[in-house]
Amino acid sequence: MIKSMTGYASESFIINSTKFIVEIKSVNSKILDLNIRFPNFLKDYENDLRKKISNKLRRGKIEINVNSEIGLNTDEVSINQEIISNYIQQLKELNDINSDEKDYLKMAMRLPNAYSSKSIELNKTEIKNIIDKISIATKNLNDYRAKEGLEMEKDFRNKISVIKKLLDNIEKIEKDRISKKRTKLLDEFKRIDLEIDNNRLEQEMIYYLEKYDINEEIIRLKSNILIFEDALHSKEPVGKKLGFICQEIGREINTIGSKANDANLQKLVIEMKDSLEKIKENILNIL
Repeated sequence: MIKSMTGYASESFIINSTKFIVEIKSVNSKILDLNIRFPNFLKDYENDLRKKISNKLRRGKIEINVNSEIGLNTDEVSINQEIISNYIQQLKELNDINSDEKDYLKMAMRLPNAYSSKSIELNKTEIKNIIDKISIATKNLNDYRAKEGLEMEKDFRNKISVIKKLLDNIEKIEKDRISKKRTKLLDEFKRIDLEIDNNRLEQEMIYYLEKYDINEEIIRLKSNILIFEDALHSKEPVGKKLGFICQEIGREINTIGSKANDANLQKLVIEMKDSLEKIKENILNIL
């Protein structure tokens, strides 16, 4: 099953008049890069949460933030009058500040520690509730990745289908291409009227035409396309595997292009490369 590495999910809920927000963001990465920001009361659970999240999300640059908004009740927030008074006094002493008392107060209220709030105290059941919400957000992110992955899989199948059709056209050209080259060479020898050792000519002709033969490349390319399509059915992450298969597909296409020596065949090769590059760009973003 194809899954994208990008996604977003969030959960918000209230416990003891405190609003909590769990946010998970994910973008593509070669490895699992997990960055977690938890309140202090969750620090003891961080290692277990890391293991669970890593097992579910597998890969990507993932940021998890658990934030709290204390103060749904006004009695939970208090103003630090002494600190604010000190701020105002220091602001007045600055020579380049020329403001009235209201301006000093506004500036002081924006400075650190101007407010204090009641610390969050939660029991085990409430902490478990928060952990459950983190698990729900993780699942939602996974679902988002899977949904986006389905669209990417459709795109992969469409583009690999284009490559298959182009390969069919190449095979049609290849049926007559070598014989045409042989005929053209023989006609040229006749035109210049050279005395030729036919046995030697046949040997040289075989050696020369073998360099333009692309049947082996066509067979390998067909095989790699089948492997690519089979990999799309896998239930395990296949991003890296598809990347390796694309390298092999690209190698065969390049070899066909280098042996082509035919304008029509070269056009088809260029179109195949274009579709393959689009596949490779999207593969960087799948699990």
